[in-house]
Amino acid sequence: MIPKIRSGIAGFDNLTGGLPENTMTLVYGPPKTGKSIFCYQFLRQSVEEGDLCTYLMTDYSLSQLEQQMMAFNWFIHDYISNKRLYVIDTASGSVGAIQKETRNMMVSFPQNPTDIASKLIQQLQSVYQQAQRFRSILDSSTTLFAFNSPILIIRVLKSYTMRIKMAGGTGLITYTEGSVEPQIETMLKATVDNIIHLDGEELTIEAMAGLKHEKASYRISDEGIVVQ
Repeated sequence: MIPKIRSGIAGFDNLTGGLPENTMTLVYGPPKTGKSIFCYQFLRQSVEEGDLCTYLMTDYSLSQLEQQMMAFNWFIHDYISNKRLYVIDTASGSVGAIQKETRNMMVSFPQNPTDIASKLIQQLQSVYQQAQRFRSILDSSTTLFAFNSPILIIRVLKSYTMRIKMAGGTGLITYTEGSVEPQIETMLKATVDNIIHLDGEELTIEAMAGLKHEKASYRISDEGIVVQ
């Protein structure tokens, strides 16, 4: 039986049993369909279970993440203070914001994947020393594609996925459908183990170990994504 971890979305976990442990899942779809909210709920579950989590954010800063989660009445301040969250913030780097870096809070730049990879390795070394399992989030790969050669980012994501899994992580990567050429999207899907598509009304599990092709309707509420 494949070990699973809870996603933080009750209806999804009832449908699937959760996300297969030590795998990488791509959550993709058009804009404004709940991809980032899926990540927030995954992070919230990490907080509830006391798991460590690495979070590579390209579209918002750590303070914005806190604000967005607070809109759903989810609070992560203590989780951050207790150094259970390891962040690489490229959104602040892209606008030149100056932040003091610590071991678990680093700033990079979306147009410098080499620096991102270097800082990820540093953080994974710290995480690995503390826990044999953790969660990982990359929201969103779309921004990395926008600033770099798509083929380069595919190679970076392959390496990213390999490193997360080798360290014992279970992760999410988000992507906005149609942002790159179809052949690049196909290559992106090949870098992950599981694929979930969100279209604003229907959640489709396109690929997941041990599961057949599944679909379910969903909506976004004040409590996050609700799978019906």
